[in-house]
Amino acid sequence: MRRGALTGAASLLVVALTAACSGSEAVQPAPSASVGACTTALAAAPATVLGQARTPLDVAGTLAYGSPPVVVRCGLAAPGPSPDRCLELDGTDWLLTSADDAVPVVLVSFGRDPAVEVTVPGDYGRENASAAAIDLAPVARALPSNGRACQGL
Repeated sequence: MRRGALTGAASLLVVALTAACSGSEAVQPAPSASVGACTTALAAAPATVLGQARTPLDVAGTLAYGSPPVVVRCGLAAPGPSPDRCLELDGTDWLLTSADDAVPVVLVSFGRDPAVEVTVPGDYGRENASAAAIDLAPVARALPSNGRACQGL
C-alpha cells in the first residue's frame, strides 16, 4: 500500500514538473483574446523583442519571445484612470502595473481597447522593460484607441 502511494506521488511530481517546464500552462488567455482587434494587433508584432525570436506559446491571443519568455497577452479590459505610473514610449502609452522594484515587469497599454499586456522577466533586466514595450508598440498601436492618454508627463 505504501508503494502505491509513492508511485502516485511520483506520478504527480512528473506531471507537475512537465507542466512547469512547458511554460504555456502559466500563461492564461485574456478575457477577450479571440476578438478580431487582437488578431489584427498580433499580426503587427515584430519578429524579435529585445533581440529574442518568437517562441511557441499555444495560448489564444498571446505571443512569446525568448527564454524565459517575454509574454504578450492581448484582450484585457482597457484600464481607466489609474494611480499606476503612465509612460509614453515611442508614441504609445503604457501603465507600469507592477511595483517599481517588482520582477517581472508588467506593462499594460493605455488608451487602447482592448488592451495588451507585456510581461518582461527579470532575466532581461528591469531597465530593458521599456525597450520591450517600444519593440511591441506596433501591437498596441494596431488596437483601437479609446481616447485616453497619459496625463501630466
